[in-house]
Amino acid sequence: MSVDRSRVLVTRVALFLWACLSCVLALQWLVDLGMVGFPDGYITPYARATSTLLHVLVWACLAQSLYFACRALLGKRFEPAPLFLQILIASALTVVPAFIVKHCPRSQVCSNIYEALTNTMMDDGTGG
Repeated sequence: MSVDRSRVLVTRVALFLWACLSCVLALQWLVDLGMVGFPDGYITPYARATSTLLHVLVWACLAQSLYFACRALLGKRFEPAPLFLQILIASALTVVPAFIVKHCPRSQVCSNIYEALTNTMMDDGTGG
């Protein structure tokens, strides 16, 4: 019985840690989105093109944070494999795309893909 209780405790802790991490990431990205642009108010074409997507990803990340926190605190059934699979899927749908979009201008491969898809040059405001 103690092995089962320790497994439940480890699963609860992992769920709660993921909820906290995704909440912190989402709040950081929300602050970043609020500070988009230059002091003169200019917003780069890349920032304009990705703003809606990033807002959707941020709110999805906050929603998953709330979901996993509720599962950790109020959940009754704890099968570790399905819960960790849910975490993996949630991170693949929210965190990974947000990292890709935020760091795309620094990656030549990603910049080339963006330019091929949009038929415009990558303009993220860097340069002279």
